[in-house]
This record gives sequence, C-alpha cells and structure tokens, in this order.
Amino acid sequence: MKTKTNNKFLKAVAVLAMFLVSNTIIAQTSTAPTQVVCIGSTEPYLLNPSNSTSTYQWVLSSGGTITTGQGSDAISIDWNMVVGGPHTLTVTETDVNGCVGLPKTVDVTLNILDDATFALTDYCAGTANSASAIVTSGGSFSFNPIPTGGELIDALTGEITGGIAGTSYDVEYLTNGVCPQQSVQSVYVNVFDDATFALTDYCAGTANSASAIVTSGGSFSFNPIPTGGELIDALTGEITGGIAGTSYDVEYLTNGVCPQQSVQSVYVNVLDDATFALTDYCAGTANSASAIVTSGGSFSFNPIPTGGESIDPITGEITGGLSGISYTVEYSTTGVCADSQTQNVLIYTTPTTGPIFHN
Repeated sequence: MKTKTNNKFLKAVAVLAMFLVSNTIIAQTSTAPTQVVCIGSTEPYLLNPSNSTSTYQWVLSSGGTITTGQGSDAISIDWNMVVGGPHTLTVTETDVNGCVGLPKTVDVTLNILDDATFALTDYCAGTANSASAIVTSGGSFSFNPIPTGGELIDALTGEITGGIAGTSYDVEYLTNGVCPQQSVQSVYVNVFDDATFALTDYCAGTANSASAIVTSGGSFSFNPIPTGGELIDALTGEITGGIAGTSYDVEYLTNGVCPQQSVQSVYVNVLDDATFALTDYCAGTANSASAIVTSGGSFSFNPIPTGGESIDPITGEITGGLSGISYTVEYSTTGVCADSQTQNVLIYTTPTTGPIFHN
C-alpha cells in the first residue's frame, strides 16, 4: 500500500494564548515559531485551519504538562514556574486514511511575572505622597475601589490629590510587561493637628498661662525671641518677666504625626500707680489726699476704725478723726490692672490753754 501525504496539513499554525494575570484577562494571538508565555499560566494552543476528521498527536519536550485536548486540534498546557526555555511543542496529524503529516513545532520560552511591588506611606492631608520602592517601573496606578469624594490619583506616580483626612485609600499598581502583575497597597491620610490655643492680655507680674489648647502635648516658645530676659514655660505658655506695655508673639507647636503651629499675641498691661499722699493734720482741719497719680479710684479705712469716723471715698477727707490717733487709709484704683496703696495719717491734738487773767 502506498502511503499518502496530506500536503495541506498545517498550512497555517495559529497558536492562541490566553492567560489570566492578576485578575486581568489578556489575549494574545501568535503564529510565530518562537513564542513567550508567563510562568505558572495555563495556555490554550490550537490549529487553524484544521481537519475535523484527523487526529493530532501533541508532544511537549519540557517546561509544562498537556492537561486537555490530546488527540484533538486544540490543547491546554499548564506551564510550570521555571523561567527559561525554549520548550518545544510538536504536533503531528494523522488523517482518516492513516497518512501521517510532517510535524510542526513551536518553541516556547517561559517569562517571569513582573514584580508589581511598591510602597505607600501614610501621609498628612495635602502633603506629598507619591508611591516609592517601585520594583517594575512603567506601570500605572489607580484607585481600587474608586472613591467618591472627587479624589484624583496620578497614574504615573501614585500621587493622591484631594485625599480626605481620616480616610484610607486602596491603590493598585499594574505593570505593563509581557507578564503583567498587579498589587494593592493601602494608604491612610492623617489628620493635621489642631494647634489652636488662646492667650489673654494680662497685668504685669500676674498669672498668664495659655488656655483653650485643642491639641495637648505640644510646646510653647517666643517667636520672635525677646531680648529683655523674658522667659516662657514650654508646657504652659506662662511668661515670666514680661515687661509692662509690651506685646509678645507666642508660638505653639504640636508634636503629633502631622504637627501644626499657630501664633497668638499677648499684651502685658501696665499696673495702675496707686500712689497718693496724706499729711498729718490738726483735728478739725482740712485733710484731703493729694498727689494722686491715678485718678478715679476710691479711698477707705484699712482697718476700719470704731469711733464713728468716716472718710470721703473720692477725696480721702476724714471726718470725725480723733486727736492723737493714726489712721491707715487705702487707695484702690479701678483700671484694667488695678492696684492699691496705703498711707498713715496722724491727727494732731489741738492745744488747750487756760483763761486769760488780768492782773
């Protein structure tokens, strides 16, 4: 019997490779005698055109395992995890007459999967936050899932614009090589500290710590630093040695993950001058206070005498003062930084003479 050869056998060998990489289906079609697939993938191979009445013997030299389709015109190969090759895939047709055609071959090389590793660092709202440590460059970044607050991401750098403080975002990086891969990292947008605090203008030498501190644990300092030897308590903002009539700028710097600073001004009010003068006087004569530096205050006894004496709160005039008695008079101002002082006044005894005799 004469053997016949099917000259039309495998006029065209079309190898269709479809592989799943990181949840993304990528289809490739190739009739090249040398081809590339990704390690660990399962790939379909088929003949086009083919004879429906023929049988086909597929042989793979190495690198993988034919899992389905042996004897037909389409098979699947489960490729292993070892990079390299080439691995020769051969197919031989036997027609209905038992005639065997010439074998056709494809050399397949296994490529390593791209490394989609990258890093994101939690950042403070509004600051730089690009991805780093990108192992395989040239891929693209995207949100996964896409947020709904109008946030944007730079596909090349992974930089997030409009990230909302207190929110976490999942960012995906997809490589664009022959064997693309993707990975997802989460990044948190930290909230900036609130450096708000309050200072109240105070009177020289009195308590003056900061109040209404929203974020505790920070530190206070002068900004700028005064040159008069003034000091500030870093924990409380208390100023020591503040000079009356002077304003100071005080800065508060928080110490959280996203520190902030704010500056408040405080004015050191001048203490009133409660100076006045009293002159010892003779009982029953005028005796108002004099040399009053700060007007508008009030006079009083201190201590209050028990002999029915009275004092004019406006002038300091004593009425009913007893001869030979010393009184302590206090003057209190009424300004923003009120003060008081005391003075002592003695009432002289009026001399008493006998009758006038005529000899």
